[in-house]
Amino acid sequence: MQRVVKLVSMIIIAFTAIVMVGCDVKIESLESVATIENSELKGDSKNCAVVLRAEQGKTYNITIQTVGGGDWARFSNGTTYIEGEMETDTQIVFIYFTKNETGSERELNVWVEFSDNTVCSLFVTQQSFDANEALKHDWPEMPLCDVSTGYIYNTHYGKLGVKSNARNYSYCFDPKVRASLWVAYPLHSAYTTGSGNRNYSSFGYDPEVSTSVQANMRAGSYNGWYDRGHQIPAADRKCSQEMMDQTFYATNMTPQQANFNQNKWGYLEGRVRGMICSDTLYVVTGAYFDGLHHSSIDGQTTDKSGNICPTPTYYYKALLRTKKGNTGKKIHEIKSADELRAIAFWMEHENSGDDTTITSADCISIEELEALTGFTFFPMIDDAIEADVKRREIPSEWGIY
Repeated sequence: MQRVVKLVSMIIIAFTAIVMVGCDVKIESLESVATIENSELKGDSKNCAVVLRAEQGKTYNITIQTVGGGDWARFSNGTTYIEGEMETDTQIVFIYFTKNETGSERELNVWVEFSDNTVCSLFVTQQSFDANEALKHDWPEMPLCDVSTGYIYNTHYGKLGVKSNARNYSYCFDPKVRASLWVAYPLHSAYTTGSGNRNYSSFGYDPEVSTSVQANMRAGSYNGWYDRGHQIPAADRKCSQEMMDQTFYATNMTPQQANFNQNKWGYLEGRVRGMICSDTLYVVTGAYFDGLHHSSIDGQTTDKSGNICPTPTYYYKALLRTKKGNTGKKIHEIKSADELRAIAFWMEHENSGDDTTITSADCISIEELEALTGFTFFPMIDDAIEADVKRREIPSEWGIY
């Protein structure tokens, strides 16, 4: 009997020890905290993210107040107050802004209060917008933008993974030719995989540009043997239906000869997707108009509304990435030209038939491309190495011979 009692006592002690150990390793409650993803904003910034971290089920409310007054900051519901419940331990709430054309910087106070009485006081500063810096962003793919040209610059944003407002692509639209002269975008496996399906997308007008200067893509393709040629391919944006849909805007289209679009150019697009890396590949796709065309190309066509649409003379792609592809470095942080590689593909717009051949004859340096187009590409490269990087043209680095 004593042995039984002793055994029972040992079991109870062991069970108590297990419980105690379990208590010792129990995860402590998550501290409630709020931060601003970027508190120093450019004058044309459209939003900023308030990042909330707290235990699931806790509630929160956020109040914003502009310093000195002014109705320039709101939540998506159009108010300066919002409340909600933590559905996961991390949530993001966006505050939206108008362009700051006041001539001086302005400030915003943000108060976040959680149901456990934790209060976070945050601040946002928005710089004054300089109209002479058209669409200036510290993005490696962005060419320099000159507001004096009369071109229309814009960036589209969409869903990418957990981000609801990631950059999709930027463009330089010329109303005179009803097309963009270039479209710039980052390319990474995160963009090329996902649920986006072009069968669910529809050609249409870009909501950011007056329909009066765009080609009508809704009723069908351009007249003649010209496709609605994407500059950023739909296949480069499978990450979400929203991003893919944006590639079907008229501002991303040019009248591209059908055989050229579906064969040689389409093959190049696939080859470029094969050049992506962990560090991100930066791409600028462009159409060059000079009025001098290959004999197989008409000087112009029309859309289904009868609008005249000049046809491009050449198409090009400019590429930039790190050589190793997995450095984890940002482009502007790189101080050696040997760590970067850049190249451009320059192709005459023609009826190329079934040809899908891409050779070194299609390649030029970024320096040459700049001389041909008048645009400055990849200005984020460090000034000390920029000329060297742009001068190099090594097709074999890109698998081209």
